[in-house]
Amino acid sequence: MSTEVKVLSTSTRTNLEALKHHMKKLGFKYFEEKDGWVTFGTHLMMNGEGVAPHDCISISVRFMDIHADLWGFDLINKLPEAKQAILDFYEAEGIANED
Repeated sequence: MSTEVKVLSTSTRTNLEALKHHMKKLGFKYFEEKDGWVTFGTHLMMNGEGVAPHDCISISVRFMDIHADLWGFDLINKLPEAKQAILDFYEAEGIANED
């Protein structure tokens, strides 16, 4: 039984590095890339399934989809700048909103 692993292209990794840098300036640390989703969080915590990011934003690297789970008002105030950084990533990747 073979397992197919999708590797991010060089250009996607370059664009992701720029996004990581911007998100870090906003207080979000890179957590992981898994199944086409990249997750940033403010800190790690234990949950019933193991270690997970707290106050996090996840984005798809294949299509325009964002999930935010934020509790701190200071983080909520950073959403416009985080949104712009994410939109810049999508633009660099050539991913457009299909609405």
